[in-house]
Amino acid sequence: MKKYRYLIVVLFLGLNVSSFAQLYMNPHSVAFANAYSTQARGANVIGWNPANLGLSGNPKFSMNFGFLPLVPFPSMQISNNAISPFWLNEHFFTGGYLDDEDKEELLSFFPDDGLSINPLIQMRLLEMSFSNWAFSIGSEVTGSVVLPKSLFHFVFFGNEFEKPLDLSNTNVEMQSVVTVALAHGREVKIPFISDNVEQLSAGASIKALFGLGYAGFDKIDASITTFEDRIELDGDLEAKYGTGGFGMAFDIGLAAVINEKMSANISLNNLLGSLRWGLVEAEEVKYSYFTEIASEDFEYADSLFEEGIQTDTSFSIDKFSSNYPSYLLLGFQYEVLPNLSLYSNIRQYFSDDFASSYLPKVSFAAEYKPIPWLPLRAGISFGGLEKFQWGIGSGLNFKRYLFNWGFSQTGGMFNHAKGFVFSLGQSLIF
Repeated sequence: MKKYRYLIVVLFLGLNVSSFAQLYMNPHSVAFANAYSTQARGANVIGWNPANLGLSGNPKFSMNFGFLPLVPFPSMQISNNAISPFWLNEHFFTGGYLDDEDKEELLSFFPDDGLSINPLIQMRLLEMSFSNWAFSIGSEVTGSVVLPKSLFHFVFFGNEFEKPLDLSNTNVEMQSVVTVALAHGREVKIPFISDNVEQLSAGASIKALFGLGYAGFDKIDASITTFEDRIELDGDLEAKYGTGGFGMAFDIGLAAVINEKMSANISLNNLLGSLRWGLVEAEEVKYSYFTEIASEDFEYADSLFEEGIQTDTSFSIDKFSSNYPSYLLLGFQYEVLPNLSLYSNIRQYFSDDFASSYLPKVSFAAEYKPIPWLPLRAGISFGGLEKFQWGIGSGLNFKRYLFNWGFSQTGGMFNHAKGFVFSLGQSLIF
């Protein structure tokens, strides 16, 4: 049946989450909990602020890589909106008996709109900069999987006879994209602004988006009802998937060195970002079923389920579009001491799909260098999809070679965290 092709696409995207979208994580940004837009230089400016390429402090040449050049190390973020190690240890891994009150308490941790799971990983295949130009190639997967709260109620309490178990809040939307980006920044003179800052730069980047695959639910109405002598299954699913897509996105920004202590910048990223799917194939799936399985017929459940299928179609459709979320970045930097810098950042998305949120994210970070080649970094942020994030990181930063790592937790701290982020990278600079 053609519906399995759709399910395979979803499974493939879900299990091969080998890259991330839009955020362009690196060890610095992870350790800073994303308070990074003013510090980005060289090949790291893409996805942050291309105007930084026009400021002082950019290398004549730089190349970022993971294990080896063209052999990336994945930057990973795995998070959810409800479950933490503390929650599991406190309620599940105790060996104790759970009464109904305990189960109700467990269930209260799950949001009414369901458990949202966001596995996000980024792999930058090639990142290079030449003077005030930067170039990047990377692969990305973005999306979310939502499991309805009713499913966990069923796990904890079972299902009452003649009361439907509603699965309609289930949702899946994922897309896999390869990005090719080119950025440029240069110093500019703007009346009034240039008169009040030491250096002002403007920049832009263009991103070509090559879609590998998309899968998403448009509609799902499904329920399971148990009776004393039978089970009733009822459901309707509408979804679409596409392979082969193309789109464009643009970044523009301004960056200023206000004085020897302060810097600030602003950028709009992924402007007009979208992908048009169906260059290879675009199909819509419509699937519905209704069946009753008597208790004495459970051994024939598979064949009875097949007999209950009312609609099982997959047909080609015209090309369709998906969003590539755009966002605003505001950054500020203050040099407290020659070896101590403070950073702040505000990120505002303009949509709430593909792991983005209308809720703004405010980040603060600090970098201290007890010795010139040993940076110590820490950051904290509030808001956004993660609600809360903290990070730490360090590295070995020599004149021509940089090794950096960053670790962060989202949704809480230590055992109370609901997700983690890890990034490791190396750079050559000249």
